[in-house]
Amino acid sequence: MKKSLRSVNPGLWTVVALALALVVWELAAAAGHVDVFFFSCPSLIWAEFLEMLANGTMAMHLSVTGKEAGLGLLLGSVLGTLTGLILGVHPRLNRALMPLLTGLNGLPKLALGPLIIIWFGIGLKSKVLMSALMVFFIFTFNLFSGVRSVERELITAVELLGGTRRQVLTKVIWPACLPWLLTSLRTSLGLSISGAIVGEYLGAGKGMGWVLAAASQRYDVGRVLCCVAVIVCIVVLLDGVVRLLEHKLLRWR
Repeated sequence: MKKSLRSVNPGLWTVVALALALVVWELAAAAGHVDVFFFSCPSLIWAEFLEMLANGTMAMHLSVTGKEAGLGLLLGSVLGTLTGLILGVHPRLNRALMPLLTGLNGLPKLALGPLIIIWFGIGLKSKVLMSALMVFFIFTFNLFSGVRSVERELITAVELLGGTRRQVLTKVIWPACLPWLLTSLRTSLGLSISGAIVGEYLGAGKGMGWVLAAASQRYDVGRVLCCVAVIVCIVVLLDGVVRLLEHKLLRWR
Protein backbone atom coordinates (compact mmCIF):
# COMPACT_ATOMS: atom_id res chain seq x y z
CA MET A 1 0.00 0.00 0.00
CA LYS A 2 2.81 2.41 0.96
CA LYS A 3 4.67 1.51 -2.23
CA SER A 4 1.62 2.29 -4.37
CA LEU A 5 1.13 5.63 -2.60
CA ARG A 6 4.76 6.58 -3.23
CA SER A 7 4.34 5.76 -6.92
CA VAL A 8 1.49 8.27 -7.33
CA ASN A 9 2.41 11.34 -9.39
CA PRO A 10 3.30 14.23 -7.02
CA GLY A 11 1.18 16.53 -9.19
CA LEU A 12 -1.88 14.47 -8.25
CA TRP A 13 -1.17 15.06 -4.58
CA THR A 14 -1.05 18.80 -5.27
CA VAL A 15 -4.44 18.70 -7.00
CA VAL A 16 -5.96 16.63 -4.18
CA ALA A 17 -4.60 18.96 -1.48
CA LEU A 18 -5.83 22.05 -3.35
CA ALA A 19 -9.29 20.53 -3.93
CA LEU A 20 -9.53 19.56 -0.26
CA ALA A 21 -8.57 23.08 0.85
CA LEU A 22 -11.20 24.61 -1.46
CA VAL A 23 -13.90 22.25 -0.17
CA VAL A 24 -13.06 23.07 3.46
CA TRP A 25 -13.03 26.80 2.62
CA GLU A 26 -16.44 26.58 0.93
CA LEU A 27 -18.00 24.55 3.74
CA ALA A 28 -16.59 26.90 6.38
CA ALA A 29 -18.05 29.89 4.52
CA ALA A 30 -21.43 28.17 4.15
CA ALA A 31 -21.48 27.38 7.87
CA GLY A 32 -20.70 30.99 8.75
CA HIS A 33 -17.25 30.28 10.19
CA VAL A 34 -15.61 32.39 7.44
CA ASP A 35 -16.77 35.93 6.75
CA VAL A 36 -17.22 36.10 2.95
CA PHE A 37 -16.93 39.89 3.03
CA PHE A 38 -13.30 39.64 4.11
CA PHE A 39 -12.32 36.23 2.69
CA SER A 40 -14.94 35.43 0.01
CA CYS A 41 -15.32 31.74 -0.91
CA PRO A 42 -14.55 29.50 -3.93
CA SER A 43 -18.10 29.63 -5.33
CA LEU A 44 -18.19 33.44 -5.29
CA ILE A 45 -14.70 33.65 -6.81
CA TRP A 46 -15.76 31.25 -9.56
CA ALA A 47 -18.91 33.29 -10.22
CA GLU A 48 -16.76 36.44 -10.43
CA PHE A 49 -14.45 34.73 -12.91
CA LEU A 50 -17.34 33.65 -15.13
CA GLU A 51 -18.78 37.17 -15.07
CA MET A 52 -15.44 38.77 -16.03
CA LEU A 53 -14.99 36.14 -18.72
CA ALA A 54 -18.48 36.69 -20.15
CA ASN A 55 -18.26 40.49 -20.38
CA GLY A 56 -14.73 40.43 -21.82
CA THR A 57 -13.13 42.21 -18.86
CA MET A 58 -10.76 39.36 -18.06
CA ALA A 59 -9.53 38.93 -21.63
CA MET A 60 -8.97 42.65 -22.15
CA HIS A 61 -7.00 43.28 -18.96
CA LEU A 62 -5.07 40.01 -19.26
CA SER A 63 -3.98 40.89 -22.79
CA VAL A 64 -2.70 44.28 -21.63
CA THR A 65 -0.71 42.83 -18.73
CA GLY A 66 0.51 39.93 -20.87
CA LYS A 67 1.85 42.30 -23.51
CA GLU A 68 3.65 44.42 -20.91
CA ALA A 69 5.09 41.40 -19.11
CA GLY A 70 6.12 39.71 -22.36
CA LEU A 71 7.95 42.77 -23.66
CA GLY A 72 9.54 43.34 -20.26
CA LEU A 73 10.69 39.73 -20.06
CA LEU A 74 12.15 39.93 -23.56
CA LEU A 75 13.98 43.19 -22.88
CA GLY A 76 15.24 42.19 -19.43
CA SER A 77 16.33 38.70 -20.52
CA VAL A 78 18.25 39.90 -23.59
CA LEU A 79 20.03 42.71 -21.73
CA GLY A 80 20.66 40.53 -18.68
CA THR A 81 21.99 37.62 -20.74
CA LEU A 82 24.37 39.86 -22.69
CA THR A 83 25.54 41.60 -19.51
CA GLY A 84 26.15 38.29 -17.71
CA LEU A 85 28.08 36.84 -20.64
CA ILE A 86 30.22 39.95 -21.07
CA LEU A 87 31.06 40.16 -17.37
CA GLY A 88 31.83 36.45 -17.30
CA VAL A 89 34.38 36.54 -20.12
CA HIS A 90 35.98 39.86 -19.14
CA PRO A 91 37.38 39.61 -15.57
CA ARG A 92 38.51 43.25 -15.42
CA LEU A 93 35.09 44.50 -16.43
CA ASN A 94 33.57 42.15 -13.88
CA ARG A 95 35.70 43.55 -11.07
CA ALA A 96 34.74 47.09 -12.06
CA LEU A 97 30.98 46.68 -12.58
CA MET A 98 29.85 43.77 -10.42
CA PRO A 99 29.87 45.75 -7.12
CA LEU A 100 27.74 48.42 -8.80
CA LEU A 101 25.27 45.86 -10.15
CA THR A 102 25.09 44.15 -6.76
CA GLY A 103 24.26 47.47 -5.11
CA LEU A 104 21.61 48.31 -7.70
CA ASN A 105 20.05 44.88 -7.29
CA GLY A 106 19.67 45.60 -3.59
CA LEU A 107 17.42 48.57 -4.30
CA PRO A 108 13.71 47.84 -3.69
CA LYS A 109 12.14 47.73 -7.14
CA LEU A 110 8.81 48.93 -5.76
CA ALA A 111 10.48 52.13 -4.56
CA LEU A 112 11.71 52.82 -8.10
CA GLY A 113 8.20 52.43 -9.51
CA PRO A 114 7.02 56.00 -8.84
CA LEU A 115 10.20 57.38 -10.41
CA ILE A 116 9.70 55.28 -13.55
CA ILE A 117 6.07 56.43 -13.75
CA ILE A 118 7.21 60.08 -13.45
CA TRP A 119 9.94 59.68 -16.08
CA PHE A 120 8.05 57.57 -18.63
CA GLY A 121 4.37 58.23 -17.89
CA ILE A 122 1.58 55.73 -17.23
CA GLY A 123 1.70 54.18 -20.69
CA LEU A 124 3.29 51.01 -22.01
CA LYS A 125 6.92 52.12 -21.58
CA SER A 126 6.84 52.41 -17.80
CA LYS A 127 5.23 48.97 -17.35
CA VAL A 128 7.71 47.30 -19.72
CA LEU A 129 10.64 48.92 -17.89
CA MET A 130 9.31 47.86 -14.50
CA SER A 131 8.92 44.31 -15.77
CA ALA A 132 12.38 44.32 -17.39
CA LEU A 133 13.95 45.68 -14.22
CA MET A 134 12.51 42.79 -12.21
CA VAL A 135 14.17 40.15 -14.43
CA PHE A 136 17.37 41.87 -15.61
CA PHE A 137 19.44 41.06 -12.54
CA ILE A 138 18.22 37.45 -12.43
CA PHE A 139 19.58 36.81 -15.92
CA THR A 140 22.75 38.83 -15.32
CA PHE A 141 23.85 37.02 -12.18
CA ASN A 142 22.77 33.56 -13.37
CA LEU A 143 24.50 33.86 -16.75
CA PHE A 144 27.60 35.24 -15.05
CA SER A 145 27.60 32.19 -12.75
CA GLY A 146 27.09 29.96 -15.79
CA VAL A 147 30.17 31.38 -17.53
CA ARG A 148 32.26 31.05 -14.37
CA SER A 149 31.16 27.43 -13.94
CA VAL A 150 32.82 26.38 -17.22
CA GLU A 151 36.04 24.46 -16.53
CA ARG A 152 39.08 26.45 -17.57
CA GLU A 153 40.80 23.24 -18.71
CA LEU A 154 38.05 22.66 -21.27
CA ILE A 155 38.44 26.16 -22.72
CA THR A 156 42.23 25.73 -22.85
CA ALA A 157 41.85 22.39 -24.66
CA VAL A 158 39.63 23.96 -27.32
CA GLU A 159 42.08 26.85 -27.77
CA LEU A 160 44.99 24.43 -28.11
CA LEU A 161 43.07 22.63 -30.86
CA GLY A 162 42.89 25.90 -32.78
CA GLY A 163 39.48 27.10 -31.62
CA THR A 164 38.84 30.80 -32.01
CA ARG A 165 37.34 32.99 -29.27
CA ARG A 166 34.01 32.90 -31.09
CA GLN A 167 34.08 29.10 -31.24
CA VAL A 168 34.90 28.89 -27.54
CA LEU A 169 31.93 31.13 -26.81
CA THR A 170 29.44 29.31 -29.07
CA LYS A 171 30.64 25.71 -28.64
CA VAL A 172 31.72 25.65 -25.00
CA ILE A 173 30.49 28.59 -22.93
CA TRP A 174 27.00 29.04 -24.40
CA PRO A 175 25.95 25.34 -24.11
CA ALA A 176 27.20 25.34 -20.52
CA CYS A 177 25.12 28.46 -19.81
CA LEU A 178 21.91 27.08 -21.32
CA PRO A 179 20.71 25.42 -18.06
CA TRP A 180 21.35 28.70 -16.23
CA LEU A 181 19.40 30.56 -18.91
CA LEU A 182 16.38 28.28 -18.58
CA THR A 183 16.52 28.50 -14.78
CA SER A 184 16.52 32.29 -15.10
CA LEU A 185 13.53 32.10 -17.45
CA ARG A 186 11.52 29.99 -15.01
CA THR A 187 12.33 32.33 -12.14
CA SER A 188 11.57 35.43 -14.21
CA LEU A 189 8.15 34.41 -15.53
CA GLY A 190 6.37 35.37 -12.33
CA LEU A 191 8.63 38.36 -11.71
CA SER A 192 7.94 39.86 -15.14
CA ILE A 193 4.19 39.66 -14.52
CA SER A 194 4.69 41.11 -11.02
CA GLY A 195 6.65 44.04 -12.46
CA ALA A 196 3.91 44.82 -14.96
CA ILE A 197 1.21 44.57 -12.29
CA VAL A 198 3.14 46.82 -9.90
CA GLY A 199 3.48 49.39 -12.68
CA GLU A 200 -0.26 49.20 -13.38
CA TYR A 201 -1.03 49.41 -9.69
CA LEU A 202 0.96 52.65 -9.39
CA GLY A 203 -0.59 54.29 -12.42
CA ALA A 204 -2.64 52.88 -15.31
CA GLY A 205 -6.08 52.85 -16.87
CA LYS A 206 -6.20 49.13 -17.67
CA GLY A 207 -4.48 45.85 -16.92
CA MET A 208 -4.69 43.32 -14.10
CA GLY A 209 -2.85 45.65 -11.73
CA TRP A 210 -5.43 48.35 -12.36
CA VAL A 211 -8.25 45.84 -11.77
CA LEU A 212 -6.65 44.77 -8.47
CA ALA A 213 -6.21 48.39 -7.35
CA ALA A 214 -9.79 49.32 -8.26
CA ALA A 215 -11.23 46.21 -6.58
CA SER A 216 -9.17 46.84 -3.42
CA GLN A 217 -10.52 50.38 -3.16
CA ARG A 218 -14.07 49.01 -3.32
CA TYR A 219 -13.26 46.22 -0.82
CA ASP A 220 -14.23 43.71 -3.52
CA VAL A 221 -12.34 40.74 -2.10
CA GLY A 222 -13.94 38.29 -4.55
CA ARG A 223 -12.58 40.13 -7.58
CA VAL A 224 -9.15 40.54 -5.99
CA LEU A 225 -8.88 36.82 -5.22
CA CYS A 226 -10.25 35.95 -8.66
CA CYS A 227 -7.52 37.98 -10.37
CA VAL A 228 -4.86 36.54 -8.07
CA ALA A 229 -6.01 32.98 -8.83
CA VAL A 230 -5.95 33.62 -12.59
CA ILE A 231 -2.43 35.08 -12.41
CA VAL A 232 -1.19 32.11 -10.35
CA CYS A 233 -2.69 29.63 -12.84
CA ILE A 234 -1.06 31.43 -15.77
CA VAL A 235 2.36 31.41 -14.09
CA VAL A 236 2.03 27.70 -13.28
CA LEU A 237 1.10 26.90 -16.90
CA LEU A 238 4.00 28.96 -18.26
CA ASP A 239 6.36 27.24 -15.84
CA GLY A 240 5.17 23.89 -17.17
CA VAL A 241 5.91 25.01 -20.74
CA VAL A 242 9.44 26.06 -19.74
CA ARG A 243 9.95 22.72 -17.97
CA LEU A 244 9.01 20.94 -21.19
CA LEU A 245 11.38 23.16 -23.15
CA GLU A 246 14.12 22.49 -20.63
CA HIS A 247 13.61 18.74 -20.97
CA LYS A 248 13.90 18.89 -24.76
CA LEU A 249 16.81 21.32 -25.01
CA LEU A 250 18.88 19.71 -22.27
CA ARG A 251 18.35 16.11 -23.32
CA TRP A 252 22.03 16.01 -24.37
CA ARG A 253 23.06 16.30 -20.73
